[in-house]
Amino acid sequence: MKKLLILFVAIIALASCGESSNEFIVKGSLENSVGKTIFLSEFTQSGPLTVDSVTIGDNGKFELKGNTSFPKFYMLRTEPNVFVTIIADSADVLTVSGDFIDFINKNKIEGSKDIDLLNSMTERLRATILQMDSLSQVYQQISEIEMSDSVKADIDKEFMDVYLAQKEDSKKFIDENSSSMISLLVLSQKIAEQLPVFNLNEDLSYFEKVDEALFAAYPSSDDVKNLHKYMEQIKNPPQTQQQPTATFGVGDEVPDISLANPKGETKSLSQLRGKYVLLDFWAAWCSPCRGESANLVANFNKYNKNGFEIFQVSLDKEKADWVKAIEQDNLGKWIHVSDLQYWQSAPARLYGIMSIPANFLLNPEGKVIAVNLRGPALGAKLQELFGN
Repeated sequence: MKKLLILFVAIIALASCGESSNEFIVKGSLENSVGKTIFLSEFTQSGPLTVDSVTIGDNGKFELKGNTSFPKFYMLRTEPNVFVTIIADSADVLTVSGDFIDFINKNKIEGSKDIDLLNSMTERLRATILQMDSLSQVYQQISEIEMSDSVKADIDKEFMDVYLAQKEDSKKFIDENSSSMISLLVLSQKIAEQLPVFNLNEDLSYFEKVDEALFAAYPSSDDVKNLHKYMEQIKNPPQTQQQPTATFGVGDEVPDISLANPKGETKSLSQLRGKYVLLDFWAAWCSPCRGESANLVANFNKYNKNGFEIFQVSLDKEKADWVKAIEQDNLGKWIHVSDLQYWQSAPARLYGIMSIPANFLLNPEGKVIAVNLRGPALGAKLQELFGN
């Protein structure tokens, strides 16, 4: 969990390598640090680039320096895989205290508005993840014995309440701080590996808000330029001679899919019109997909009588692997199709699928009402629809 809080910053923090005369200082005092070396490194596309380092003296104090003309993300590193992320701008003087041995858990960094915002955001996310972890443990303990539908519904609702609270706080943060580089991190938050706080399809306006504000404020930042380029591609996709791909969001009516099932019979998504359908893209080789299998089975068994169906599209290459996974995970109660073309799968290209698992929850008219519902989020949404 703690690694997630720290490492997720590195996913989007691709800082510029340009020279600048605008100095900032990071100084402080760490317990258990005498004779140890601390590093200040910049995030780059090729990996961390050391900007400064110092061996800490007998008094435990240190001072590091860097140069930048706009806010950038850096790491303070004590060991190869032990670091915390900071943000620094020209003329900043940041102060650090804590314990060298347990630097990740015992540190305090202050000295700028952006650092305060980073601390606030990180603490809020940490609290949410702790809540999610506690609920997951309860869920696991009860499921190992026996879980009634009402208990599962209560836990699912708690999961969703925690998730929605984090999302509302994050939206408020961006509304109030869209011109801060910390908003880039807020857009990339994940409560769990497969549960981002923001979804591009549902929250496009927030991506646009951050892009507009930061591109106006820091057009030279590689972080900002990367986001701006991405948003431009979303708004103006390149024209090609190949069949275009598409990503469907809430309110969109999706195209039909007609492919062979494991028995060679053609099955179509459209044959399920009139029911709520989870259109799920997966594969036998995809561990996160297989991890969702028990959740799909539980929700299908609970809500199928209410008109809930699942239509799974496999991105497998080998039929034997696909069929074996269906059998092993007890997925045989619903429709399975595949053209066994791996990432060249026609439906995957049509739907713009770039990673799996991926899913779309469709209403009886075939329109998207939710995207990428996994874990407790799926159960909570189905409970909202069916009321039991």
